[in-house]
Amino acid sequence: MKALILLNEHGGVNYDAYLPLFAEAGVDCEVLTGLSAKPSPEEDEALLEAARGVDAILTSLRPFPRALIERLDGSVKAIVRSAMGYETIDVAAASERGIYVCNVPDYAAEEVAVHQVALLLAVVRKVVLYDRKVREGAYTRNGLNFGPPIHRLSRQCMGLLGFGRIARNVARTMRSFGCRVLAFDPYLEDAVFTEHGVERVATKEEIFAQCDMIATNIPLTEESYHIIDAAAIARMKDGVVLVNTGRGALIEEAALVEGLKSGKIRGAGLDVFETEPLAQDSPLPELENVVLTPHVAYQGVEAYADLQRKSVEYTIAGARGEMPAGAVNRGISRG
Repeated sequence: MKALILLNEHGGVNYDAYLPLFAEAGVDCEVLTGLSAKPSPEEDEALLEAARGVDAILTSLRPFPRALIERLDGSVKAIVRSAMGYETIDVAAASERGIYVCNVPDYAAEEVAVHQVALLLAVVRKVVLYDRKVREGAYTRNGLNFGPPIHRLSRQCMGLLGFGRIARNVARTMRSFGCRVLAFDPYLEDAVFTEHGVERVATKEEIFAQCDMIATNIPLTEESYHIIDAAAIARMKDGVVLVNTGRGALIEEAALVEGLKSGKIRGAGLDVFETEPLAQDSPLPELENVVLTPHVAYQGVEAYADLQRKSVEYTIAGARGEMPAGAVNRGISRG
């Protein structure tokens, strides 16, 4: 059995500590380095050559579109993405070839939830704005002089789009502040919401209409692309707070900027953007009612360790022809 590990130009999964797991499983490893997130045709050819006779591929940023997957060697049984999402891999194309597509959705559930709440509190309590004013010498204890008014959290309603692992952690924290928490997720049983003390709503429009604070916790798909657009923002309460730690394209950035400027949106906490890195001409950094972080919500020593270990374990399972625990296309036929 053989595995191919792809390292992007900025590094990649630090799998060194887990090489013994490959050896114990009888899986030989090859490494292809220096890959870019926007590959050239020459890079594609090098990857395809390296993948000959390979049973499983472990990757991170390197995209796998249909055109590439259709040319992969027939030996490939699994593509494992060492990340929380899998939008860079054409799952339909892989399924047609009998290739499992895997991600590691739970490795940083705690870290992302904490970061999401941190962004929310930083916006609601105007922490970054106050810090900036103090540094500028505009010291005052009358916080109403700067930015929108601050409301008591226990009188606010939190809305969660999606109710997976991260959202459940967020819900627990927000309920501890006394918030009423609503969640929209059509793919779960009612018992999941009841168990976590959260009110289930039938439509995302109910989240938009009722909630003072809204966080996105859903994968980026064709269905969820720009789930928050100008029309959605228009249906929201005046002074709503938005937080996004998922994927930038869940929110239409131009509509977000307009809402922030008009005051319709009281503030936003963003860890992700439609274009990353954030474009130099983006108006977001100029707005005082926005807190920005550079796609780092997942970071943490323990999270990285979990990511590396699970990525290797899933790759080994895939090389064996088994269905990895992180497979997103479980119903495929391996012929």
